[in-house]
Amino acid sequence: MAEQVEKRKELEDVLHHLERVGDIIGSAIVRRDGLLIASGLPAEVNARAVAAMAAAIAGTSESSAKELKIGEFEQVIVNASQGQYVVLGAGSEAILIALLRKEANLGLVSVKVRAVKDLLGEVKQKV
Repeated sequence: MAEQVEKRKELEDVLHHLERVGDIIGSAIVRRDGLLIASGLPAEVNARAVAAMAAAIAGTSESSAKELKIGEFEQVIVNASQGQYVVLGAGSEAILIALLRKEANLGLVSVKVRAVKDLLGEVKQKV
């Protein structure tokens, strides 16, 4: 049990690292089956619902990429009228969600999100 608490703390630290990027409003780590692992999403967001939907988006994107024979799924960027979010594969077991401001610099966000994806791999290897 203490090991799980420590792992959750490490994952939350990884999310806090990501949120230091000014264009990122919040983030979450989700299992591929849609269960929320750790969340740094804003309080008004239903993180569990977003986790389930993001996992569905990632799964559908993986399937369509395979069917289209265009390679492995990497990420999905969803643009909406008041913001955007990125769903990024983070290994075989998890995905990373980043909620962005509408005018976010996608180049900078992409670099930071990929760096955090690498940090997630390091945390998983420790446990």
